[in-house]
Amino acid sequence: MHKIITALSLATALFASLPVPQQLQADFNQTVLNTENNQTLRYSGHVAMKLPNRAKWSYTVPVAKTICLTGDRAWVIEPELEQATLYRLDRTIPILAILEKAEKIGDDLYKAEYNGIDYTIRVDGKKRLESVEYTDELGNRVTLRFGAIDTSPLEDSRLKCDIPEDYDIIDGRF
Repeated sequence: MHKIITALSLATALFASLPVPQQLQADFNQTVLNTENNQTLRYSGHVAMKLPNRAKWSYTVPVAKTICLTGDRAWVIEPELEQATLYRLDRTIPILAILEKAEKIGDDLYKAEYNGIDYTIRVDGKKRLESVEYTDELGNRVTLRFGAIDTSPLEDSRLKCDIPEDYDIIDGRF
């Protein structure tokens, strides 16, 4: 779960300092390659983001899951487990520090380094987010790719996350 939230908070915070729109909706594909056993985990779904710090990630593959980011909190809602877990984002990689260090290294390419981890951020020719790539602290190569990007105004209702009353609530902030 840590890897997912780290990647998601990276992508959400990314819009704060790079020349991309203040809000968007997009399809995404995330791959996590374990370099020790050469196994790849694949995730996909849809994301809606609105700056400065709100996002809703709706995973459809491999299982349904919703991750809602607001400020320094993340709710992970898992229908299959009938549970919702609250995380504090400052327990993940400090993304804003990474983005403050991001340097343009090409027309559509940015790099940042933080605590020994290098991040590569790509935007397309229209300055829309295309991908984020990095190798995490466990040696996994993580890639987030975005497509079908829509930067038209986004209604706040698209970012709303509902937790059913009968779900178990887990506080993972500590």
